[in-house]
Amino acid sequence: MCNSARLRIAKELRGLSNIDFAEKLGCSISKVKQLLDVDKEINDNDQLEISSTLNLPMSFFMRNDTQPHETDQIFYRSVARIKAQHKKSNEAYTLLAVNINKYLTQKVKLPSFQRPDLDITECLGQHKYAEYLASELRGLWALGNQPINNVVSLCELKGIRVFRLPTEIKEIDALSFFDDETGSPFIFLNTFKSAERARFDCAHELGHIVMHTHNKKIRVEKDNRVLETEADQFSSEFLMPTDAFFATAPRYLSLENMIEYKKVWRTSLKAINYKAHKLGLISDWVNRSNLMKINSLGFNINEPEETHRDESLMLPKIMSVLASHPSFDKNKMLDEIGISEDDFNQLTFDSLAKIDIPKKKSKLYILE
Repeated sequence: MCNSARLRIAKELRGLSNIDFAEKLGCSISKVKQLLDVDKEINDNDQLEISSTLNLPMSFFMRNDTQPHETDQIFYRSVARIKAQHKKSNEAYTLLAVNINKYLTQKVKLPSFQRPDLDITECLGQHKYAEYLASELRGLWALGNQPINNVVSLCELKGIRVFRLPTEIKEIDALSFFDDETGSPFIFLNTFKSAERARFDCAHELGHIVMHTHNKKIRVEKDNRVLETEADQFSSEFLMPTDAFFATAPRYLSLENMIEYKKVWRTSLKAINYKAHKLGLISDWVNRSNLMKINSLGFNINEPEETHRDESLMLPKIMSVLASHPSFDKNKMLDEIGISEDDFNQLTFDSLAKIDIPKKKSKLYILE
């Protein structure tokens, strides 16, 4: 039977209001309300129509084992600015990502998350708390002071599940949460912004995972703006260690030199300017002047000389291994997860699209 609760989640996944859903189905709003009524059964014809319209397999509607993570469980950059419809859509995608993770962990051994051995309790409230922890984590993970080649892949190797957000909503750069059921942290990146911004966002969410998920009271006791500021400070130091930044920065930091220098750390021009100002390498006046020029040239929207994008290395490799097995059936996998091929590719950095799935040879029989 089609699960009406799952139908509601599917509608939210596609960001549809009841009116939008009625238009897509070609029916009345009262019919939609009947379909969403948990006490009423949905007939077979309606089930097939809904499945086709929402581009979700029937198996999605039959399951009831997992629910989307709710707003208070998720780290958003600015909760107040995000429309409820957009939050619901992204939270529905967390359900699909968790189901993908469950499927993959049954098939292959994925890196498990081990919480870094950082004495966070002693650092709370201290000056430069976030920067200190970022530096400590770099040492713990043996990263030295060198630029991080692929921050997404690094997180994956440390047992953090990284997915791509299919929705291009400017108010949502990224989000993260800790899944208690699987013991895995999840990061979701929105990749419609620059590659440099996506790197910063990934390190920002890593900061949340390291600093703010060990104790749930932190979410209650601290203002969201404080948490976000700490995550920004963590990200800046994690991607651009202060000692190395000082050692390698050009003697004269003009805006043109900064555009060239940002290629070392693969961070945004604004991030380089902010770090240089914070460390006293440029004056208040130069900082303000640079920001005005960055905005006037449109570099705050379109990053100058954009770097290559960090993407998942693990997910395409896993899919390549699975697809190489003679018994692998792509449609069976998607049906087990309860996801469309398009949603799977969107979430997993096009991992299915990047591999060649061998076609099964048809069996020939001799007719007598």
